[in-house]
Amino acid sequence: MSQPLIAAGARGGGITLVGGASTILIQVASVMILSRLLTPDDFGIVAMASVFIAFAYLIRDFGLPLAALQAPRLTRQQASNMFWLNTTLACGAALVLTLSTPIIVAIFDDPRLSKVVPAMASVIVASGIGAQIQVDLARRMRFFAIVVSDVIAQLLGLSVAIILAQAGLGYWALVTQALTGAVVTLAIRWGTCRWKPLRFRRGHGSGRLVRSATQYGLAQLLTFAQNNADTLIIGITLGATPLGYYNRAYQLLTAPAGRLLDPMTQVVIPTLSAARDDGRDYQSLLLRIQFILACTMTWVFAMISGSARVLVPLLLGPGWDATIPVLQVLAIGGVFTSLSSVSYWAFVHRGKSRELLRYNMVSKPLAIGCILFGSLYGLVGVAIGYAIAMGLSWPLNLWWLKRVAGLRAFEFARNGLMSTVSGALGGGATMVVCTVFGEVSPVGVLVGSVAVGSSVMLIALTALPKSREQLRGSLHMLRKLVTRPNDREA
Repeated sequence: MSQPLIAAGARGGGITLVGGASTILIQVASVMILSRLLTPDDFGIVAMASVFIAFAYLIRDFGLPLAALQAPRLTRQQASNMFWLNTTLACGAALVLTLSTPIIVAIFDDPRLSKVVPAMASVIVASGIGAQIQVDLARRMRFFAIVVSDVIAQLLGLSVAIILAQAGLGYWALVTQALTGAVVTLAIRWGTCRWKPLRFRRGHGSGRLVRSATQYGLAQLLTFAQNNADTLIIGITLGATPLGYYNRAYQLLTAPAGRLLDPMTQVVIPTLSAARDDGRDYQSLLLRIQFILACTMTWVFAMISGSARVLVPLLLGPGWDATIPVLQVLAIGGVFTSLSSVSYWAFVHRGKSRELLRYNMVSKPLAIGCILFGSLYGLVGVAIGYAIAMGLSWPLNLWWLKRVAGLRAFEFARNGLMSTVSGALGGGATMVVCTVFGEVSPVGVLVGSVAVGSSVMLIALTALPKSREQLRGSLHMLRKLVTRPNDREA
């Protein structure tokens, strides 16, 4: 694994960014269209079920795909064993979830969940079968196939949801959207990969992978508890309609971010491994990745937060005003979540599964405590608790990585602070424009405010020497992505 493979990883990053942008646009279109066809109560019902679906997803994987992706060498037999383990866990998780439906109905005191939960359990089986297929495509750096399958699945899922919502089927449109996306993704990726698993055989080095996967799985279990504490608390204490308002803000921010960050994991880990095998400094490469990602995500969150009072009515239509302050606060937490993703990649690349688990055992209960305290002050309080939790987690994981893996924490912290301060200035400028001219044409104000905010953020970034240096390096990397190898040789 040398220079050509690292270059392939860089191109894969470009492909994934384009694909992530495409799925974000689809997600925004989904929010705009379905929010006008469905009610907050419809979204709240599915959000209640989604907490337990997400838990079943966690059991379905329990770190197996991540362990397989991170492994320096993965034989076909090992990959096959991971496939059968993933499939078995997925079927088991779906069965347990279905049998637990009466308990879930009792928790939320909503009988509609008795049909929604079993229907959504089938999504777990389809995605579980495809987990190791995605790992195989990522390890062979076939990122285009991953991106195309994701985009097509999202488009078809949205199309089906729109048809069913217009037919008056309410929350069933959202359930069918999720099922369609999972089945289409599996069909395309398996057809592209044409990988056939061998029958399960004990041994062959699979035990080491399973031990590593277990540690990742336990760490992810704690992350799950943190990420779903807000939804669970709101659903139990406030009910479906307030949860629907919160869910729309969450979908406008963190779900699109996940569409970008989750696929990037499939690119970054193999690319860092290639750099390590080539004798390169993986931290310098990760710093460049962090700067590009931080600037991109901070810009997105800053513009959304600053323009929320104009953006929400424009995207969701009338009746969603309660979403505006929640959206503005969640955007702050989203910035730090993006920065923490880079640290997470460092944990995985260095094979520090045990240390990741230990870090999560400290940081995740702390985050849940912040969210619980914030819930005393309603919807916005929950969002504030989440934002504070994410703000505390980022410096903590940098310190942890410095201690256990020798990470150059100061340089990563400086990178993150440059992007967040610039984003705060840009988001503030966007908010001022929206406040002053908010009663004018919404589309014109939105475009103008984003243009002003983006300009302010760019000026702030270029004002610092270190930031200018990172910008030049990032532009150089992007030029290499779009330049053919033969052109470079010429």
